[in-house]
Amino acid sequence: MQRICDKLHNGHWIYLYDDDVPILLPCLYCRYTHVTGLSVIHEKKRVEVTGVFEFLLKEVEIGGYAQYERGQQLGLFLEWVEEYGHPSVTLAWHTALPAEFINEYINEYLIVKLQKSEVVVHKAINSLRSYYNWLTHFFDNNYKKIFVFAEYRALARSNNKSTLIVKYLLPATRELLYRHTDSLLEEIVLRNGGELGCRTSENKGFYLDDFQADGKKREGLRSLFNKLRESPDKEEFEYHLPSFVAKYGSARTLYISRAHLLLMGRYYNTERPESVSNHLLVSNSTNHTKGEVISKRYGSATFSKTLKKLLKVMSENPEAYTGYQTLDEANVYHHLRHSFGTDIFYDLCVAAKKNFESITTESRVYIETARRLGHKVDGKHGNQTTKIYIHACGEREALLRDVVSA
Repeated sequence: MQRICDKLHNGHWIYLYDDDVPILLPCLYCRYTHVTGLSVIHEKKRVEVTGVFEFLLKEVEIGGYAQYERGQQLGLFLEWVEEYGHPSVTLAWHTALPAEFINEYINEYLIVKLQKSEVVVHKAINSLRSYYNWLTHFFDNNYKKIFVFAEYRALARSNNKSTLIVKYLLPATRELLYRHTDSLLEEIVLRNGGELGCRTSENKGFYLDDFQADGKKREGLRSLFNKLRESPDKEEFEYHLPSFVAKYGSARTLYISRAHLLLMGRYYNTERPESVSNHLLVSNSTNHTKGEVISKRYGSATFSKTLKKLLKVMSENPEAYTGYQTLDEANVYHHLRHSFGTDIFYDLCVAAKKNFESITTESRVYIETARRLGHKVDGKHGNQTTKIYIHACGEREALLRDVVSA
């Protein structure tokens, strides 16, 4: 797609498909803000007679810069949608996107991946709220709740600092986090991030029975549990993460260690509640969700809760944690996955006898790391992803030196 701030003819942003056909509704939205100088907000109002609150959509005035900013941020979002690479997330259907995808853009992409400051994030939120409120107000689209997740707020604040937090967590640090979880379910979910490189949403992709995916029958976890018993010397087991749960539709093979698979088996036999679900990881909540597959955000919420608990323990017993990596309240679940990817990248560099700073997007090291993580290797942000891992390898070496010298 193309996005152009056409000051000469239209006086506002326009968006075009690659064949120069206008993307109609975003163009009409920018026309609306430019001509009327208005934006649609969602307002909560207390009804004096009943005392209850009602929610309504209301047009408010905005200036020329705010009009420009809303159009720019909308264009950046549309570019992300175009790059997403999943059949249900396309420019043609962007108006019908569930709120979870829009919030993924705000939280996972802007805050975690691009490390954007609170100011930039709030500009994006205001712009996307304005656009989707406009669609609701004039075209009766479903209302979208767009916001920063609670577990990402500290990270967004930390992105304002001149020195960003370290996103790489040493193996010993990850083990500390695993040990401070409150259940086998929570430990498995965190280990899935730190040992398998799973995204928080991909924890929904572990199936008990054999299943059909990506053109063939795949082994479920019950089959792998049988292999555990049949092959006592086998240390690694392959599991197919299906495309319908993986981001970008990128199916990939997960290499589960024997210890991790044993933990999954123990959870299945001792802690997992009765459930008709074919998912391994199900909610043990006392409410109506008990026995249902865990939510996409379960990993993020679990990490946030465990991190707060560990930070409190470390602050109360500083002498017991001398030599450990310093954690920050802004660390998030994605940093487990990032650490896993960094380790893969670093180890492949060592095996290939390559300096990590010499790696390019065409290198076998980069391509294999992308494969293990389910990244797109042909995306426009490939160079940026490579730079992130090169920087993280530098952080990894520095942290290891600090731990050794402590």
